[in-house]
Amino acid sequence: MHHKQNCIYFLSDRPCKFHKKNVLVTCDNCKFYYPISKKILIIKLAAIGDVLRTTSILKPIFRKYKSPRIFWITYDDALDVLKNNPYIYEVIPFSKSFNIFNQNFDILINLDLDSSALSLTKQINATEKVGFYLNSEDEIVCSNNAAEYWFDLSHNDILKKKNKRTYQECMLEILGIQNLKLNDYPIILQLTQQEKEFAKSFYKQQIGRQNKKFLLIGLNLGGGDKWQKKEYPVSSTIKLIKYILKNEKKLGKEIKILLFGGKKEKQRNQQIVSSLQNYVVDKKLIDTGCDNSLREFFALVNLCDILITSDTLALHVAVGLRKKVLALFGPTSSSEIELYKLGKKIITPLDCYSCYRRVCNKKPDCMESISPQNIFKELRKII
Repeated sequence: MHHKQNCIYFLSDRPCKFHKKNVLVTCDNCKFYYPISKKILIIKLAAIGDVLRTTSILKPIFRKYKSPRIFWITYDDALDVLKNNPYIYEVIPFSKSFNIFNQNFDILINLDLDSSALSLTKQINATEKVGFYLNSEDEIVCSNNAAEYWFDLSHNDILKKKNKRTYQECMLEILGIQNLKLNDYPIILQLTQQEKEFAKSFYKQQIGRQNKKFLLIGLNLGGGDKWQKKEYPVSSTIKLIKYILKNEKKLGKEIKILLFGGKKEKQRNQQIVSSLQNYVVDKKLIDTGCDNSLREFFALVNLCDILITSDTLALHVAVGLRKKVLALFGPTSSSEIELYKLGKKIITPLDCYSCYRRVCNKKPDCMESISPQNIFKELRKII
């Protein structure tokens, strides 16, 4: 039997999906044979939110190269971000990346300036390298002017603040792809049926009758470790929840608020819940928990009609799931964030906006200067 190993559907260790459906289908008689055009390796290791939004390059790459076989290396804690992605042939954990050092690729795409990602570019054989890679002197090489532009932004906060282009636009230009419509480069995030069932069960147990339609507003306003100044203050978050629920009638629907956060937000969310126990008892405020797996977190965000969020992973998750979004910005640039016309950016009124400082002594600081009343005003508009 002749095995057509250059077919996009060929698997090295098991039959392809067409043989699984009908055992009479083999490579010799298969009408689904589709030859691989290019073998492409993408390196994007961190952070998790950046890995997710970088999936926006996948659909354009498929269109450009017709039927590429795409491999993707990422840090082990970001693997679940790429799970169930129809464009990726294989996701390779960084911890096992040595397994591909002897393979040959047509194109290596590295969009990561992480030192570990750059080191990988010296170990991998590729006919063409795009983005950023190391030369023999271990200096960073930018593959084109677009890569140089992003490299400059990454090393100059003044330029970063002046930039008006989104991350997606910059990455696509590095790949030589321009002038696309928004729906041509979506963030790719597809839930499994099991994950949808998890969310359905949560809804039934925590929210209420499924035949009654509530307006579910998610709040994800922590800042994480790296950029704590992205966090909307706990006191302001409490005021925001009270303001939304006290003005529920102005929104025209019965409201329930879902409180989100990761392990880093556990103490923060406990403070919020303990201060609003009357709303918790009435099931107007529902704590989704801070110990969910990454994919469970995605599934719970999918329950929301609207997500109010700081500039964190949850923002890109909501956009990938096509949810309405209100995104709050203080120390980081709103211009780089693509909302795909799904919501509104609320930017601090302070002139020092987009300073990219991780420590600030200004009182009130940029995030404290965004009032709950202004957030509610924008919430009414997008509802």
